[in-house]
Amino acid sequence: MKQQKFVAILLAACLVLGGAAVVVRASQDREAPVIKVKKADITYQAGENYEELLKGVSAKDNCDGDLTKDVFVDRVVQVKEDKAIVYYGVMDKAKNVGTAKRTVKYVADASAEKQVKADAEQPKSVSVDEPEVQPEAAPEENKDDLNPVGEAPVIALTTDHVTIATGTEFDLMSVVKGVADSNDDADVLSTRISVEGVYNTNAPGNYTLQYYVMDSDGNPSEVKTLTLTVQ
Repeated sequence: MKQQKFVAILLAACLVLGGAAVVVRASQDREAPVIKVKKADITYQAGENYEELLKGVSAKDNCDGDLTKDVFVDRVVQVKEDKAIVYYGVMDKAKNVGTAKRTVKYVADASAEKQVKADAEQPKSVSVDEPEVQPEAAPEENKDDLNPVGEAPVIALTTDHVTIATGTEFDLMSVVKGVADSNDDADVLSTRISVEGVYNTNAPGNYTLQYYVMDSDGNPSEVKTLTLTVQ
């Protein structure tokens, strides 16, 4: 009889503990905050601060409420000569992360361009007594160089144009020659390759795809562009 009472008490205790665990788990915040980005005509110039990029951006969390002031610009990735993608992030008190992105107009660093133009316009000095000696042509830059310079990783493609027949499958990674970074291993880095762009192998046309890779420190590589022709 005593044994039956002991079993009953033990079972009741298990039920109480189980119910408490369910209540604690249910009370935990597992929902990420939501970032809303309003449409806006924004132009970002390389080298400027991110204040302009945060206009029209707000964030709310189910538990913490308004988190607009905590929204940050994660990175700006140039995808075309005059366009870039801005990636936003925000974190609530429970460490849930919300993300969003939008496309903005992009302008290269004006001061750098002016310096390049000024250097090009500088007159070359020619000796009157000696014939002008033409310098040796510098070797053409290897666009597929897999030697990273600085903190940014690099990505190389085997080609910048692929043509396939309509209805043929296309492997996005088949044109990636390789990736490299000063810190990350190539095998790990290859899992962080991103390809942006829309294409349809069943519809003839020319499709533009942008390839880039981001290392574990959040440094993006230069964007490589591939034109996919379906015919």
